[in-house]
Amino acid sequence: MKLLSSIWRLITGIKNAIGNILFVFLMVIIVVAISTRSQVDINDHSALVINPKGIIVEQHSTVNPLEDLMSGYQQQETRLRDVLHALNVARDDPQITALVLDLTKLEGAGMGHLEEIGNALENFKTSNKPVYAFGPAYTQTQYLVAVHADHIALDQDSFQTMGGVFLTGLGIYPTYFKSALDKLKVDIRVFSVGDYKEAVEPYISDGMSDYARQANAAWLKVIWDDFSKVIVEQRGITLEAFELYTNDYAELLASTSNDPATLARAHNLVDAIISKSEWRDLLLQTVEKSNDTFRQIEFNDYIAAKNLSPSTANHAGNKIAVITASGTILDGQQPAGFVGADSLTDLIDQARRDSEIKGIVVRINSPGGSAAASEQIRLALSRVQQAGKPVVVSMGSYAASGGYWIASTANKIYTMASTVTGSIGTFMLFPTFEHTLAEIGVHTDGIGTTELSGALTPFQDINPILQSTLEQAVALTYRRFTSLVAQGRNMPVEEVEQIARGRVWAGETALELGLVDAIGGLDDAIAAAATLSSLSHHEVIYLEKERSPKEIIISELINTSVLFINANYPPMQESFDPLTFLPKELASLISMSQTPGVYLQCLYCKIH
Repeated sequence: MKLLSSIWRLITGIKNAIGNILFVFLMVIIVVAISTRSQVDINDHSALVINPKGIIVEQHSTVNPLEDLMSGYQQQETRLRDVLHALNVARDDPQITALVLDLTKLEGAGMGHLEEIGNALENFKTSNKPVYAFGPAYTQTQYLVAVHADHIALDQDSFQTMGGVFLTGLGIYPTYFKSALDKLKVDIRVFSVGDYKEAVEPYISDGMSDYARQANAAWLKVIWDDFSKVIVEQRGITLEAFELYTNDYAELLASTSNDPATLARAHNLVDAIISKSEWRDLLLQTVEKSNDTFRQIEFNDYIAAKNLSPSTANHAGNKIAVITASGTILDGQQPAGFVGADSLTDLIDQARRDSEIKGIVVRINSPGGSAAASEQIRLALSRVQQAGKPVVVSMGSYAASGGYWIASTANKIYTMASTVTGSIGTFMLFPTFEHTLAEIGVHTDGIGTTELSGALTPFQDINPILQSTLEQAVALTYRRFTSLVAQGRNMPVEEVEQIARGRVWAGETALELGLVDAIGGLDDAIAAAATLSSLSHHEVIYLEKERSPKEIIISELINTSVLFINANYPPMQESFDPLTFLPKELASLISMSQTPGVYLQCLYCKIH
C-alpha cells in the first residue's frame, strides 16, 4: 500500500506540474498576443480597406472559446452593420480618398446583406472617391460586392482552381431522407397546413414537390434577375452576354485555353489582369505611399481609430432602439446566433420601460422556428405599441415563417428586394420507432388510466386521439397566423389565405402583395421609427443580451490566443469532420421532432 501511495503521489505531482506548465504557456501566449496589439492612426490621403472575413452576420454568434483554443480554429464572422457604418462615415471623411475592396477572405453572405452592402457602396461613390477591387479570383458572393467598384482587377500571378469570376447562379438543394427513414422503419407523422409548406418534405419524399419547385423557381428568378441587372448595369454589358457567360461557361472557357481570368476580362467582368506591383502603382495615383505600399487602414481599425459606434449621438434623450432577431426561433433563453423567446422578450420589455426610448426597430434575419416562441415575441412587441411606441421591422436576407409572424403586426415593415419572406404556414412532426425496434426484437406494451396514457412515447404507434389533437393544433395555429397577418396588414383574411399557404416570396414581390410596406434597409427603418415617434433628433442604440464581465474577459483572452496561435503556428492540415457535411436544417428539424410543438420554418430560405 505504501508503494501504491507513493506511485499515486508521483502521478498527482506529474499531473499538477503538467497543468502548471500548460497554464504558464497559455498565459505567455495571451500576454504576448495582447502586447503585440498596436494603436492604428488614420493619416491623410489614405485608402479605406473593406476586408470582411468569414461570413457576414447580423450579430456575432456566441462561441465556446475553449473549444476554439483546443481546436486552433475560430469561425470568422463580420458584422454587417460594421461594414455599412464604416462606408457611411468614410464617404464624408476627408482623410479617406479612396476605397479598396479586399474580398479574398469573404466566405459567404445572404443575398439581402449583399444588396445592402451594394447600396452602401453606391452611396459612398456619390463622394466621387474611387472604389477599387483586387483579388486572385472572385466567387459569386465576392463578385456581387466587387461589381460596385469603379475598377476591378485580377492578380495575374494567381493560380486558382475556380479562378477568374465564377458565377453559379442561385439555387436551393435540400437533402431528403424518406428512403433512409423507410429502410430504418421510422414512421414520421407530419401535420401541416399550406400546399407550399416544404419544411417537412425531407421526411416524406426523396425530392422537391411540384408545389415547392414552382414556388421556389418563381422567387429565385426574381432575386437572380435583380442581381443580374446590377451586374449588367455596373459593367456596361448586355444581358444576353451575361447569360451566355453564366450558362455556357465550360464552352467559353475552352475557347480561352482554359484561362478563367482571360475569360472574365474578355467578357468585361473585370477591367484588368495585373501584378501586385501594378496594383500598388494604380492606388498610388490616388493615395499617399507608405513604406512599400499605398497608405491604407482596414475598416475594423478605422472604426476603432475613429471610436465609432453605429449610432448618432445627441443630448435630447430621444432614442430609437434596434433589437436583432437573427437565427432559428426557439423557446427560452438562447445565445447570440439564435432567437430565444425569453432572451428577446427581455430586451423588448427593457425598451418598453425605458422612457428615453421612443421607438423600436426589430432587425429580423430568421427562417422561423417555434410558433409559441414567435407569438411570445410578437406579444412583447404589441405591448410596446400599446405603450405608445412604434415598432418598425427591418428584414435582412430572410424573414420567413416565424420571422414573418414576429413582423406581422408591426407599424411598418421594410424589406430588401432580395429578402426571402412570407412562408405563412405551419407544421408539426411526430416520429415513432415501433417498427425500428421490432426489427431487433424490442417491443413496447402496457396499460394506463386514460385513453391518452403513454400517448407521447415514440416507441409505439401514434395514439388516434393525439393525432386528432395535433391536427387541430396545427390548423388552429395556421388560422391564428393568417388572422394576425390580416390584422397587421389591414387585409381581408381571404386575401391573406391566397398569398399564404406556406408560399415563399422575394421581397419585391412581397411589396406588390402587401406583405411589407417598402423596400429599404436598416437605416430606412430607423428613419421611419423616428418619424412615427415625431423625433427630429435622435440617438440610435443597439440593445443586445449582455455578457458578464467574466465571459467577456475569458472570451477576449482565449480568442486572442487562438488568433496568435493561428498566425504563428498554423496547422499542418485541416481536420476532417464528417458531421460538417450534415445540413444544419436537419439538426433543427430533428430537434423540433423530439417534442410535439407547432413550428413555422422555411427550409428553402437559405440560398446556395
